[in-house]
Amino acid sequence: MKFEKMYSTIDTHVAGEAFRIIIHSSIVLGKKSLKENAAFVKENYQFEKDLLLNEPRGHRGMNGCIVLPSQKADFALLFLNHDPQVTFQYSGLAAAVTGLLETGNLPEKASSLYNIETTEGVFTVKAPLENGEVMKVQMENRSCTVTGREDHFITAVADGSRQYLIYNLPESVPALEMQYISAIISWGKKTAEHLHRSGTDFQGFILKEARDPGENTVRSVTFGKDGGIIRSPGVDSTLLLYTAAPEQSEGSGKFTNESIFGSKLTARLISKEENQFSIELKSFVTGIHQFILAEEDPLRNGFLLK
Repeated sequence: MKFEKMYSTIDTHVAGEAFRIIIHSSIVLGKKSLKENAAFVKENYQFEKDLLLNEPRGHRGMNGCIVLPSQKADFALLFLNHDPQVTFQYSGLAAAVTGLLETGNLPEKASSLYNIETTEGVFTVKAPLENGEVMKVQMENRSCTVTGREDHFITAVADGSRQYLIYNLPESVPALEMQYISAIISWGKKTAEHLHRSGTDFQGFILKEARDPGENTVRSVTFGKDGGIIRSPGVDSTLLLYTAAPEQSEGSGKFTNESIFGSKLTARLISKEENQFSIELKSFVTGIHQFILAEEDPLRNGFLLK
């Protein structure tokens, strides 16, 4: 067998959301800015993206991050996603810094502070390393804004660029529990189709179920543009739910968002005026892989089951 190409990755998950950290590949970049490189990848490396994210090597929920050197930060990240419009994810910052530190691909710093360059600017995360393991990654968002309140949903924007729609539980979904997963999936697909027909601009939409207000907790499901379920509570979702329902978190200054899979994310208020929050994430390295492309492979760039 002749191997045509080889790719080295560190696989991780953050609260159930999978990230493939790409540390070696055939992708060659030489543009001046990260945004130019991102556009170059989108235009010239669709095959490589499909190979790394699609089945049988990946799956519908897989996200990708290309690690690059940076003159502005400790390293740079280019995000790959099945949806080409998704170019930044807070969870990806935690996944990348954890994977790189725990495998020795990023030197440990005494301050535990690491700067990561993205197309959205440079973000600073705190990632203490204890006995070779990153116990938590702490970061802060930039802004959250509620931009509209309609009869059936609330419109909210993260960092001035990523718009989400927040819905209350409909009659067709008795509760956000695994036993009702078919009803949840069906509602998500129908809602996505309706939003696309109406020409609504959105990165995702959120279905929420109120919990005990005294516990400052909600349960939610976030859907992507195609109506597929995102496999974590979601950082954007958690912060926007906090912003849209501040009365639930008054007093304690913290807010917890729980997924139907049992994972949780908790945000803490930094500035009520700016709707800024801090959030702690725990990322787990699930594998270190070398993917090989063989010339005769009939599924060279994989497929997706939807």
